[in-house]
Amino acid sequence: MKKLIALMAAGLLCGVTFASAQEIDLAALKSQIADLQSKVDAMSKDMNKMQQHTVTDKVSLGIEFMTRLDSMQFNDVRGLNNDLQLKLRNMMNNIANGAMYGYAPGPNNSTYATIKSMSDAPATMQNYYYMFDNQGFLNPANVKKYDTNNDFFMTNRLRVRMSSKVNENLSFTGRLVMYKAYGESISEHFFNGTMGSMNMDMNSGQVPGDDSIHVERAYFVYSNNIGPVPYHFSLGRRPAAYGAGMENHENAVLGGSPLGSIIQMNFDGASLGFDLEDVTGIPGLNFKLCYGQGFEGQYGTYNSLNSTADVNDVHFYGFILKAFDNDQYKLWYNYAYGAGITDGFVGTSVFPFFVRYGGYDNSSNMTYVMVPNYGGYISRIEPTSKVGDIELHSVMAQGKTFGFDWFAAYSLSKTHPDGSSANAMYQFMGQDKLLDGKSRTGQSIWVGVMTPELPYTKGKLGVEYNWGSKYWLPFMATIDSAKLATRGQVYEAYYHQPIVGDNLFATLGVMYTDYKYTGSGSPMGAPIKIEDVIPYNVMMPAVDKVTDFYLKMTYRY
Repeated sequence: MKKLIALMAAGLLCGVTFASAQEIDLAALKSQIADLQSKVDAMSKDMNKMQQHTVTDKVSLGIEFMTRLDSMQFNDVRGLNNDLQLKLRNMMNNIANGAMYGYAPGPNNSTYATIKSMSDAPATMQNYYYMFDNQGFLNPANVKKYDTNNDFFMTNRLRVRMSSKVNENLSFTGRLVMYKAYGESISEHFFNGTMGSMNMDMNSGQVPGDDSIHVERAYFVYSNNIGPVPYHFSLGRRPAAYGAGMENHENAVLGGSPLGSIIQMNFDGASLGFDLEDVTGIPGLNFKLCYGQGFEGQYGTYNSLNSTADVNDVHFYGFILKAFDNDQYKLWYNYAYGAGITDGFVGTSVFPFFVRYGGYDNSSNMTYVMVPNYGGYISRIEPTSKVGDIELHSVMAQGKTFGFDWFAAYSLSKTHPDGSSANAMYQFMGQDKLLDGKSRTGQSIWVGVMTPELPYTKGKLGVEYNWGSKYWLPFMATIDSAKLATRGQVYEAYYHQPIVGDNLFATLGVMYTDYKYTGSGSPMGAPIKIEDVIPYNVMMPAVDKVTDFYLKMTYRY
């Protein structure tokens, strides 16, 4: 019995000893695991830093996001009265009638029922003139004047900035953009008589549409020296919008290359610049040659492989001279020449009416019919003819005086008509020439000033004014630059209020536009004084005055 008790006690003692040892080993193991985990975490952080360092060494990214609310009032809009709207609708439904309104078809009196080729179209348009006259479309008394508004219009704009630098001689810059209207799901807009309502390359991502991402900028820059003269060469999608003059409005230092007073549009091209400060002793002296292409006349168009095509590529040439820049004051001169300007560009839009085949008549001649676009169908468009050349000149001064940022620009445009549009729509609207078909000179003035940071709020207050003459014709395709194409006057005031420094700020502004002539920004058709329009001129409404109140929030980092 005593032996049994002794054995049991010994076994119990051994069990206790084993359990104690096991607890000690488990504690040590937990400690080792904790140490190992901390080392893994540290290695992971180091790897993340290394990966992040590697990525940022190759590409640097920046984000700008803007949300904007506009409340717009359109006053004294000119359009067709109700009676003429009904007559126009009936005319379109019956315009292929062989004896419409008493004008029977014949060799010298064609209607769309007898057109066999586009060369017959001019005679048809003359007949339409008489038809419109009989129906009252040439009587100013039949113009309806009315007001309308868009009280609540919201948009989002996302910009993703990219930059990459291989070494001191080679770099890349790009910018992706999405510009979306709230509730919008398509980029094609209803045609309002101007190119700004078309969806095309020059304004892709520059006017509100859907949530598509567009490449606004993408170009490389190679720089080196020719003896004592530094130079830089660049190819790609150009930074041709939001140039000099837009800094106050955007509350930012901008990278646009042409002066904002004459060019703000997307295009592809090249530049070659020379820094002449060191060899001349003139601060900031720089001379840059520029090239761009606005339209490809063969690839992807109706003219592809067509030996008789009358539409060629559209090329832009010019130079930018920065005559002086000492960081406080700047003086610029910009010259641009658009060669072989066509009556449009490749794009899409929703037209109120269009021309289609109507089948064959009793004499086996092909007929054409002009019909309303009741279904809201999207049309692909492209140029039909060359209409001439356009040259632009602009001188701009910028400075900072007593803390006030200011600028002033004077610009000229000159047209050199050569040809007319073969597009039936333009002929029908009487807009088949470059302006009125004569060489015309337009003028523009653009000035602005912005205060230094105000006491207490740290905000900045800016005001701008611009004026354009009857024949003023710049290259403007962005929504923010549309005012600079105005044939009339524009007054704008805005206030930038920082919330988180320059990374988040609010802008409250108002812009008043007083149009004096029709067709602002469009090269096609003669400008007509707003107060002198007749119904024939306003089958698509002409706006007289616009007041736009806006509020926007901008995140930038």
